Amino acid sequence: MRFNILDTESSYRRLLEAADATTREALFRAELAEPFAGLAQVFGMSDPVAAFAMWNMKPEQFTGEQREWAAGLLDQLQQVKAWERAAQALERGYQAFAAHHADIPGESITFGLMLADMSAVPQAGGYSGFGAIPGWIMTVYGAATDHNLGCVEAATVHELHHNLVAAIGPAKGILYANAMTATVGDYMLMEGLAESFAAELYGADKIGPWVTAFDESQLERTKAIFRAGLNRSGFNVVRGYIFGGALAADYGFEAVDVPPNAGYALGYKMVQAYLQRSGKSVVEASFVPTQQVIEESGFFE
Repeated sequence: MRFNILDTESSYRRLLEAADATTREALFRAELAEPFAGLAQVFGMSDPVAAFAMWNMKPEQFTGEQREWAAGLLDQLQQVKAWERAAQALERGYQAFAAHHADIPGESITFGLMLADMSAVPQAGGYSGFGAIPGWIMTVYGAATDHNLGCVEAATVHELHHNLVAAIGPAKGILYANAMTATVGDYMLMEGLAESFAAELYGADKIGPWVTAFDESQLERTKAIFRAGLNRSGFNVVRGYIFGGALAADYGFEAVDVPPNAGYALGYKMVQAYLQRSGKSVVEASFVPTQQVIEESGFFE
C-alpha cells in the first residue's frame, strides 16, 4: 500500500495566481478534482468539479472576495507544516495496522489536505475530513485556530481509520464501517473508534469539538434515546442520531432530539469504556462486532 499524497499546497498557490477563470477552473479540475473522480462516481456524480462544489470546494474561492480567506488560511497551514505533518500521520497510522496489512485490498490511497468553505457548519471548529470510502481521504480546513492547527495529525488518522477498517472489514466479517447500511450502533462505534484512534496516537487533547462540545448535562437523557435506537437503520435515520436534530432540516434527515454531534460524543465515550474494560488497543477493538463492544463496554447499562 502506498499513499498518493497530492501537493495541494502548490495547487492552491497556482489557483491564487491564475490569470483568469478559465485557467483557474482547468487547474482546479486537473490537480484537485480529478484525483478524486472515483470518489465522485461512488456518489453518482460523473463530474468531479460538480462533486467538489457540493462539498463547498470551488475554483472561484481563490479570487474575488474569498481570495483573502483562501490565501490567509493557506499561509497559516503552511506555517505549521500541515502538509508534512499529515503525510507523517498517514504513515504512523498505517503502521499501527501492521498486523492487518495483508488484508488491505487496493494498491494506493489518494490523500489531499483541502480547503473548503465551512462557514455553514460552525460546530465543526473549522476543520473536518472524509475517509469512509476506501481509496480516498481528505483532511479539510475552513478556518485556522490555535487548537485545530494542532490537530492536523489527529484529524488525518481519524479519516485513515475509517478508510482502512472499511477496506479490511469485509474480509473479517466486520461491516459496521459501511455508512449506507449501518445501524445507529454501528455508526456511533465507527466514529468512536476513529476518534479513539486519533487520541491513542496523538493524545486525548487532540480530540475534536464533535466530542468535546457535548453538553454533559444531557448525557443520561441522550443515552436513553440512543439505547432505544441502537438497532435502527437507514442512512437518513441514522444521521439524525449521529449529527443531532438541529441540522435535520438543512440536510434532510430525521430529526432526533439529541444534542449536535451526539453520536460522535457517545461513540467516543462508549469506545473508551470498552478499551478500559477489555485492555485492547483501538486497532484490536476495530474488528470486534458492534454488539459485543456495546455489551462489554457497559456504557448503556
